[in-house]
Amino acid sequence: MSQSREQVSFLQSFGIVKNDVISFVGAGGKTSLIFRLAKEARRLGFKTLVTTTTHMFIPHQDDYNALDLSDTLFRDTILAAPGIYVGGLRAEEHGKMTGVSSWSLENMLNRFDLVLIEADGAAGKPLKGWKETEPIIPLITTKTIGIVDIRTIGCLIDRSLVHRLAIFLKLSRSVETQCLTVDHLCRVICNEKGLFSKSQGTEILYINKLESASDQKNATELVTRLGQRNVVCGSIRDGIVHVLH
Repeated sequence: MSQSREQVSFLQSFGIVKNDVISFVGAGGKTSLIFRLAKEARRLGFKTLVTTTTHMFIPHQDDYNALDLSDTLFRDTILAAPGIYVGGLRAEEHGKMTGVSSWSLENMLNRFDLVLIEADGAAGKPLKGWKETEPIIPLITTKTIGIVDIRTIGCLIDRSLVHRLAIFLKLSRSVETQCLTVDHLCRVICNEKGLFSKSQGTEILYINKLESASDQKNATELVTRLGQRNVVCGSIRDGIVHVLH
């Protein structure tokens, strides 16, 4: 396979349209991807809600138009379009917010053109294993985007790399201090208890951090082994979508 880079919008690459409700799972760029998509949607005139079903850092004020941490999702606010609206409930942990109630989310949907939900947490690490209770994906989700970090290939599998290490070792059939391989990552994606275990709607895999020739090589091998899946590859940092031929 050969690789090329195209200046295609991320919204277009994921097939995102008005009225989509998208849940993001995995590790290695969820929040960055959410705000990349939200900013593209704002330029198209969308009113975009960014929220969570778990915990996420309250974004910098430059990244949104309005913030509501009352658990009401701007119920009493006149929304001006376009805009990015971050909604949730202030968490006990400083600088973080938690998810809104299911009632609030479902009843406020018609006020927004697009809803982006951070539905998974990885404690800031680029890989994770999932407990039976996670991720938390609302039933109203139309697309589930699962994120993996291709730059973890070749890294030592240990607690500094992986959130919930024991579960990850079982899912990937790996051992601690072994170097992560494409096969390990493939198993985590495809395992029935892995990345897409709780998915709703259309499943889309996003392979992030293709920022070198070796990254592209590893991504091409991973895509080949995955078979028939919806896959988008790219670099959020560089703002580029990679098309693998």
